[in-house]
Amino acid sequence: MFAVLAASTLSAQFVRLEVDLVAEHTEGVLAGQKTFRVFAVFENQGDIIDAVYGEKSAPLEVKTTTKFYQHERGGSLTTEVQRYDITVAPELAYDSWVTIGLEDNYLNALSGFIMDFGTFDEGGPIATNNGAWFVTPDKRQALAGASKRILLMQLTSDGQITGVINIHGRTKAIYDENGEQIGGGDEIKSEGLIFEAK
Repeated sequence: MFAVLAASTLSAQFVRLEVDLVAEHTEGVLAGQKTFRVFAVFENQGDIIDAVYGEKSAPLEVKTTTKFYQHERGGSLTTEVQRYDITVAPELAYDSWVTIGLEDNYLNALSGFIMDFGTFDEGGPIATNNGAWFVTPDKRQALAGASKRILLMQLTSDGQITGVINIHGRTKAIYDENGEQIGGGDEIKSEGLIFEAK
């Protein structure tokens, strides 16, 4: 089962979180586990997400009732997942990580800000009330594509996964024929976004 629950604060441009089941594993080191991906969905292609954050008034926490699968060649951020390594270590494709838009290190500008991922690296939760993972909004990976979805994380576990996150971004900028911005670029901020997967 996977579901997205109601958010406590919504912006007009942010639509919802979606949780996709990527794989149900039946053999090897991953037997009994499931891999999920969490996406933010927006109203328009070109809308931007530049940060997933936690702050004192809106903490962030992603956890499982057991442990998250962490491959020895992977990392908490997709910038630590080498594309070539997946070809020689297939289980790395199911590593648990966070991101904005991209699933490996190739052309990936993702960074963490005051985030301690040590517990997550060991299979535990991600939690912060004063940190974020982010990209600058000029990066292509920050833009919603034709699907209007932006990938935020991949999580593999044999337990029940729950999360509450907050996102920040901007609406798609609108330009006139002279290249002058005439609209868009408005702030998107949604807090208390809840999801679960099991």
